[in-house]
Amino acid sequence: MIRHAVALFALLLSGCAMVPNQIKVPDDTPLISYSRSVTGGETVKGSMARWGGIIVNVENKSQKTFVEVAHFPLNHYGKPVTNENTVGRFKARINGFVDPIMFEEGRTVTFVGRLDVPMSGMVGEQPYIYPTLAVDDFYIWRKESEYDVSTVYFSYGLGWYSPFYYTFHRPYWGIHHSRYRIIERRNRAPAVSTRPVLKRKSTTKSRPSPDTIRSRVEEREYKRSSMRNRRDEP
Repeated sequence: MIRHAVALFALLLSGCAMVPNQIKVPDDTPLISYSRSVTGGETVKGSMARWGGIIVNVENKSQKTFVEVAHFPLNHYGKPVTNENTVGRFKARINGFVDPIMFEEGRTVTFVGRLDVPMSGMVGEQPYIYPTLAVDDFYIWRKESEYDVSTVYFSYGLGWYSPFYYTFHRPYWGIHHSRYRIIERRNRAPAVSTRPVLKRKSTTKSRPSPDTIRSRVEEREYKRSSMRNRRDEP
């Protein structure tokens, strides 16, 4: 029951995801795919496209800015799916100057525009033909960090299981182990202790002087001689 509820909740969340306004196009707009643009030649020039991927490089010209992108397929709301395989690269041409800090290398971005004349370039030492997109608008996606929050347990009765499926009736007999990701933060300020510092007394001050020790020995000898004299008296 809980498993079905979680699946339904995830489905509802995915359905609520909306295409950002910057890259939204009318529903009846035909969008050309990246692979079709590579093989279509002049026949596809001027076609509308919505492509995205990971930013590789930014190049500023006098009146234009070119953003080199490693292409990845988009999901249903226009975000690049970067865990898929990339099929190539393309360049997005933006009219005017754009500060390169806006297109940080490694960020994910989606462009909307029309196909322009392909550009030639180099990827390392390999010649490369870039499909080029004359950009109408774009959307830079937020950075995301993934954390491992799944916990798996082992029970001799059930085998390996997840506690999410046994929220109320979790088996307790067997080997139970949790995994956590620990983030270490360095350069922390040293901790200051609030406990009082106990000062030890100096041993040189408490040690008696030689004259004091000598007087104590003489006093003990005097007492012993006095006791012997008392015993010898008739």
